[in-house]
This record gives sequence, C-alpha cells and structure tokens, in this order.
Amino acid sequence: MRTLGTGIRRYTEPSVRDFTQSGGRLTTSAADFLGELGWEPAEIELVLGEYQEVAERLADRYADTQLHYPRTHGVEVETSAVLYGLSRLLRPRSVVETGVADGRSSWLILAALERNGSGLLHSFDINRTAGRLVGEHPQWRLEILDAKDPEACFSRALERVGTIDLFFHDSDHLYLPQLFEYRQAWPRMAEGGVFASDDVNSSRAFLDFCGRHGQRPVFLFDSRKITGAVRRLGTDVRGVAPAQRVG
Repeated sequence: MRTLGTGIRRYTEPSVRDFTQSGGRLTTSAADFLGELGWEPAEIELVLGEYQEVAERLADRYADTQLHYPRTHGVEVETSAVLYGLSRLLRPRSVVETGVADGRSSWLILAALERNGSGLLHSFDINRTAGRLVGEHPQWRLEILDAKDPEACFSRALERVGTIDLFFHDSDHLYLPQLFEYRQAWPRMAEGGVFASDDVNSSRAFLDFCGRHGQRPVFLFDSRKITGAVRRLGTDVRGVAPAQRVG
C-alpha cells in the first residue's frame, strides 16, 4: 500500500544530506566526475584540453545566434565540459538527450561526435523553437514530440533508436516525468554506457531510481544545479589502451 510519506516524496526536493547518504560519490569538477566514472587522468586531461577551444567556438556561436530561451536554461560550465568529455571518451554510436532549449548541450555533444568521426545524437523536445544554436548538423536527429502525448511518442522513438550508449535527461524535472524517462532509457543502455541526468536536485526521482536499481551514482555539484550519472557496467569495459580509445 502506498503511504502518505511516499506520495510526499514526489513533491519535495532532495537535500544535500540525501546526496551524501545515498552512497553516491560527490564531485565539483568535470575532471573528478569523469574520473569517478572510470576514465584515466591522461585521457581526461586530453579531452578537457580540447574542450577549451570548443568552449570558445560555442561562445562565438552564441554571439551570432538569436536565442529563444534564457541562458540559464542551458547546462552549466562543468556540466558542459562533462558532456563534451563523455561524448569523446565513450565514442558513442547513439546518444539520446531529452530537452533541447536553444541547444547548448546538443551543440557540445555534436562537437565531440564530429571530432570522433561517427555517432548520432537523437534529441527530443516538444517546442519547435528548440535547437537554434545548432541549426542543422548531419549527425543530429531532432524530433519534436507531440505535446499532447509526449510519453507515448518518446517510447515509440526509443524503439527506433535501439541501444543507447549515452543518455542525458534535461527536460521536465518533476518527479514523475523524470522517472518515466529513466525507466524508458535504462533497459536500452549499452554495457559500459553512461546514464546521466541534469537537475537531479529538482526532485528525488534520480536518487530513488538509482536506489531501486542498486546503482551507486556520481554527482557533480555545479554552480546552481546537480548532475548525476551512473555507468552501466557488467564486465570490465575498458579493454583497450587510452590512446586507442581517444584520438
């Protein structure tokens, strides 16, 4: 039987204590976050060194683009570096993100996929103004979901996408919408893939989901928001030397 306390959890934000008691690992920098997910310092240093030039190009892109959303809708500084780093380190064939806004996260992921020379980004939003920073890109598949039934549209879309190497939630941050997306994406995650969510401080959904699945997440405390991630590991996913995986 569902208790009153369980219902209230859906409408309360987690406290710092909840994160510290979750068994998760707490970080405040992109480098530490990527390290906790299993990459070596040398390869992290390489991709974050690349990111400096990427960030400069993104700043130029902002200057040339008429934005539709406030800048605060985009991912923050350390989370931006994480997204670029993950997209380089994983060398994903398939990336899924939910919530695009002006497309800051999309632009960063695509910059990494372009450098990789492979991979597709599948982005989902309900607003046709989404993605102005990107415009068009050959490795981008932007799908505008039916706002009247986004859940059903999203479920059908993921069936077409298939296996996911990198998942990033950044859409509706209420408890039930977050939990819905997590439940849809998790069974499709590839071994070694990274399952991540922005704004995990907005509801308890990510904490509850990880707890139910026995996952020990990594948390990035950025300037205003908290990003969480887990790596879906079975056996040792490394298998090859760093120089072979990041080029």
